[in-house]
Amino acid sequence: MPTASPFPGSPKAPCRGGAFVARVIAGELKSGVSKPVKSLAFAYADKGEMATIGRSASVAKIGRVKLHGGSAWLAWLGLHLFFLIGLRNRLSVLLQWIYAYFTYRRGARIIMGLDRLGPPPMRH
Repeated sequence: MPTASPFPGSPKAPCRGGAFVARVIAGELKSGVSKPVKSLAFAYADKGEMATIGRSASVAKIGRVKLHGGSAWLAWLGLHLFFLIGLRNRLSVLLQWIYAYFTYRRGARIIMGLDRLGPPPMRH
């Protein structure tokens, strides 16, 4: 019996594994036929890991390539822009990021439960 290779320490692998198991169970319930465990195989293709650490700093591991600092940060930005749908969305997000980068302002944040916390503190 082959040994399983370890999965990355991120939620992607278990989420995809759970979806795989759900499809197998749904198929068995629909057909009424149970498949032998040995015939089922879950394959996870690790596309790499990326994380931003701070302003213009990030780490990335894509296959055997390891990046850090500004180059990893630019790769992170580019990848996230790439997966947005539509040119308008990409340009909008890119302009928001450029504005936030040069003005040192943070993006929109959602704050919930202010009614329970009372009014915000006064700034001088």
